[in-house]
Order: sequence, then structure tokens, then C-alpha cells
Amino acid sequence: MAKKPKKYGSNETTTHTLLVDGNALFKRGFFGAKNQYNRAGEHIGGLYQFITIVRKLLKEDLYHKVFVFWDGKFSGKMRYDIYNDYKVSRDKDFVHGTHPIDEEEVREKFLIKQYLEELFIRQLMDNTKSGVEADDFIAYYCMTKKSNEKITICTSDRDLCQLINKDIRLYLCDIKEFVSPLNYHKHFDHYYENSKLIKIIGGDASDDIKGIKGVKEKTLLTLFPELTERKVTLEEIIESAKRQQYYRIDSKQKPLQSLTNIIERNTDGIQGKDIFEINRLLIDLSKPLVDKPNRKLLKELKLPIGDIDNRGIKNVFKLMKRDGIDEQIYNFSTEYLLPFKELIEREKKQSLIIK
Repeated sequence: MAKKPKKYGSNETTTHTLLVDGNALFKRGFFGAKNQYNRAGEHIGGLYQFITIVRKLLKEDLYHKVFVFWDGKFSGKMRYDIYNDYKVSRDKDFVHGTHPIDEEEVREKFLIKQYLEELFIRQLMDNTKSGVEADDFIAYYCMTKKSNEKITICTSDRDLCQLINKDIRLYLCDIKEFVSPLNYHKHFDHYYENSKLIKIIGGDASDDIKGIKGVKEKTLLTLFPELTERKVTLEEIIESAKRQQYYRIDSKQKPLQSLTNIIERNTDGIQGKDIFEINRLLIDLSKPLVDKPNRKLLKELKLPIGDIDNRGIKNVFKLMKRDGIDEQIYNFSTEYLLPFKELIEREKKQSLIIK
């Protein structure tokens, strides 16, 4: 008999929701399983790994709803309009114009979206030039969650660590572990509520966001050890920097350039002296960049799923046979899809209650 999934932070009235960073999860499988092909010679690594990881999460824990958020063609444009070096090293359409399309990547993403529709997994991507990113959809969902809702976010993106609290945890699929306030210290050197502040000061190389010159996390933790112990504000850091520099000068020690750079807001970036204000706009997900039309779409996405009779496990079984996913699974049968079947039954039950 299959082991019943536990409930994360469970009680009878708690809703459990899984939010998936679609692009992060897809890229992990697409680039990590380069040699995974079906009998027709088509690459299926991205598709197989995506479905397998979501299945693993559903099998190990109980979720009432699953949402997948995707980056669209112009995702990030709102941040680019604030800071023209945002993701400048990446092939973004709003930076370099139209970039070459990887047809294999497009094909596998299309297949995944097909599977997710059949599996009653909700999806959202901004197809307009507004450029809402998956991170912002996830952050906005977390901001507007119900008081009795527990959320798990599946991603590899450390930017989302700032969303962690008693009701929100991350599943980091690169290390295959859940991260919450209780075990955050096991994976990171700073206190969990300071992840955002550290990036506002030190920048984020992965997104080409410049920080204070010569100041990275290691320097910050050395100069301001309180960052490892409790929540700290930017104002506290600046005041502490001033005090430390004053004491150094007063005791005839050489001033530290890193402290001077924090106090004077020195950066190599185009933000200039507005670095803290601009970096806060770019990094702080407590104010997600989601415009009104996309807020409305997200609100509608939370409603009970429609068309519950024409999709389901039978269709997915056929898709897996068609795409050669069955070849990758030992003793493949409908039993493999049981975690999804249980999710579908919960979703159908909710739809019937509302009707």
C-alpha cells in the first residue's frame, strides 16, 4: 500500500499550495539531462525531469492546489526600464532584440504545458510586453494568500529566499531539500530575514545588478555579524558603518574603504548615489512588479478549475506513451500517476462544492 503523504504544518482547515518556478525547474531538467531521448530520437530530458520532480513533491506531501508560473518573452522588462543593465548579459528580447529560438526548448516547454493542463495544474505566464516575471507572480501570490494557507515554492532561485516565513518554505531543487526558518542556518550564513538586504547592498551578479563597490556577503557578515543573528535594516547597517569608521579614525586606525563605500553609496553600477533605492525596487519582492491585468488573471486562476470532465489521467497516460516517457520508467503503469490522480480528485471535489 502506498504511503500516505504527510501534511506540511497540517491541521484540518489548512490549505496546502505548491508554487512552481516553471523556468527554473525546466532548465534544470533540460540542461541537466542532455542525453535523455525517446525511441524517436527526440530529447525529453526537460519534460521527464519536470514531471518527475513535481510527482516527487506530490508523493511526499499533501497539496490541494499546484500552480506553475512561467517567464514570458518579455519577462523582466519592468526591471529593465528601471535599471538598463538588468540581465544585460542574457539573451533577453528587450535587451538585444529578438534572439535565436531554441526549437527543442520551445517544443519541450509546449509539451510540459500540455501535460499540466491534463493534470489540473494551474499555469500563468505574462504574454504581454509588460514583462511580469515568474518571481513576481510567486511573490504576489504569497502576499495575497489566505491566512490558513501553507505554501511550498519549488525553485533553484535564491532570490525567493526572502519570501520564507512560518507559512512559506522553499524546496530548492538543486540541493533537493526544503528550506524554512527552522533550518535556514544549515544552508546559509545569514539570518533568513536578511537575504533581501544583503542583495540590496551587495548586488546580484546573476541578474547583473551592481552593488556597493567591494562589498559582498562575506564582507557584510564580517563587518556586521548581527546579520547572522536577527533581522537588520539598511538604516542600521549605515549607522553601524559610520560608528565603526569613526572609532577606527579616532583610534588612529586606517579607515576601511568598504565602510566608506557603504556610507557614501559608492558603486560601479549605473545606479549612482540612488543605488539603495534602485536596488530595493529591483530586489524587494514584498512589492512585486505585477500590473493590474496580470493581478486579475492571477485572481481568476485561483478559482475552481473548469472543464473537469474532458481532461485527466487517461489523457496523460496517452501523452506519456506518445512522447516515450513510459520508456524511462521501470514497470510503467497508471500507478506512476497516482500522486497526480489524488491531486485531480481534490481539485474536482472543490469544483463540485463550488457548483
